[in-house]
Amino acid sequence: MTDTLIVAVRWALYIDLGLLFGLPLFALYALGGDEAHGRYLAWKPTVCLLALAGVVISLFGFALQTAAMAGASIWQIDGEIVAMVLRETPLGLAFQVRGAALATVIIGISLSSWASRPAQWISTLGGGVALATLAWSGHSAAGTGSAGWFHLGAGILHLLAAGAWLGAILAFLVLISGKKASSDITRIHLAHRALEGFAVVGTVVVAVIVATGLINSLFLVGPEHVLQLGASLYGQILIAKLALFAAMLGMATINRYRLSPALGRALGSAVEAPTIGRLRKSLLIEGGIALTIFALVGWLGTLSPPVAA
Repeated sequence: MTDTLIVAVRWALYIDLGLLFGLPLFALYALGGDEAHGRYLAWKPTVCLLALAGVVISLFGFALQTAAMAGASIWQIDGEIVAMVLRETPLGLAFQVRGAALATVIIGISLSSWASRPAQWISTLGGGVALATLAWSGHSAAGTGSAGWFHLGAGILHLLAAGAWLGAILAFLVLISGKKASSDITRIHLAHRALEGFAVVGTVVVAVIVATGLINSLFLVGPEHVLQLGASLYGQILIAKLALFAAMLGMATINRYRLSPALGRALGSAVEAPTIGRLRKSLLIEGGIALTIFALVGWLGTLSPPVAA
């Protein structure tokens, strides 16, 4: 039961912190005009809610993992055990840095007008730091020396790229969803412009995910274990993750080269609503695949990789 809860907490953190980083980042590079932020996407309350949820989930996850390390139940851990984990483990360091980053986000956007660029930067940078801490308490932080730092850097970039992708999917879905979405010309034009703005960023995101994924595999799987990858539970989950990523990449390619141009051609015409419906369905599938991938990543983090066998 404890292992299942830890996987569930890791999954929730990946999604929550990924969105906390990806949504304000999307506002910085893909959206123009302050009006869109408040009218269509409600950025400030969404980011505040994500940051608060990150604090709650992190506290519960820290308690669970501390109890697992101590070989006790969550109700048996005391102040001495907590202090030891905070001072002497990567888990404790990651938890403290994440807490500071989330507090910075909450305080920063509470004291700023959401229409201001500083508020968007505070949310993006704070969310990015919080998301990066998930790599510090995972397999990416297991190495030592320069190779260990290189692996950790690749793990952080992998998470940031995934968060940017997840945030963009949710933002697009919000823009084109709702009963009045297809009849709001300004909203649809905004969505189309954002899709075009994501084209270059999306290419960079995919390139970073692929490159850092290869680096992580080199450190965690190793060339000598590739042919036997399917023999272990870790390898089977990794294969499933790669297959889902390929499917997600296929959906993103359809969106980029087929559905997005079709939306541009259909703006203001009778075929606009059906085109929006197809794009919405495609994004829902893409988002569902992303959520499943994050669940698999959370599971992988609790298993020993092939190089440790």
